[in-house]
Amino acid sequence: MTVDQAAKSEAPARVRASDVMLDGLFTGMIGALVVALWFLALDLSAGRPLFTPALLGTVLLHGGAAASAGVIVQPLEVAAYTAFHFVIFVVFGITVSYLTTLFEKFPIMFFVLLVLALCLQVGFFVLNIALGAQLMGLLRPWTVIVANLLAAAGMALYQWKRHPSVVKSIDRLWEEEEEDHA
Repeated sequence: MTVDQAAKSEAPARVRASDVMLDGLFTGMIGALVVALWFLALDLSAGRPLFTPALLGTVLLHGGAAASAGVIVQPLEVAAYTAFHFVIFVVFGITVSYLTTLFEKFPIMFFVLLVLALCLQVGFFVLNIALGAQLMGLLRPWTVIVANLLAAAGMALYQWKRHPSVVKSIDRLWEEEEEDHA
């Protein structure tokens, strides 16, 4: 391989990496916004705006015992949790974007994405237990499940629009499975 050939083969990889990062940024932001808006709507309907980010920010900054003592909506806790929330979602979005890019070439990645989604859902509840389960009395599990499903749907829709060949990959995956059983 000549130097020119190596340079040409390396250039698309850099562009590809930047595409993955940018797609991941948008994917993560979509998921974070969907969850934030969901909990804002729930908090507003309960007459306590920003309670959920204040609760989670209190746990993040002061521990689970502080949250069980009572939550006061304060800017520091809300801002700290919101920043943490968005960073985590962006990291997750980049991971999803990378896996979706792999999914176009390797349809089996569909199952990896499903397992990742399930692990994250279970992970929240494990984290809650690790924090002493004080949150479960204050943060209802069904609200978290709905938030995660809404975020997953928004993120998947964005990725589907960015990678239309993914649908063909899913079809190929099922066709290969049917051929193996025939």
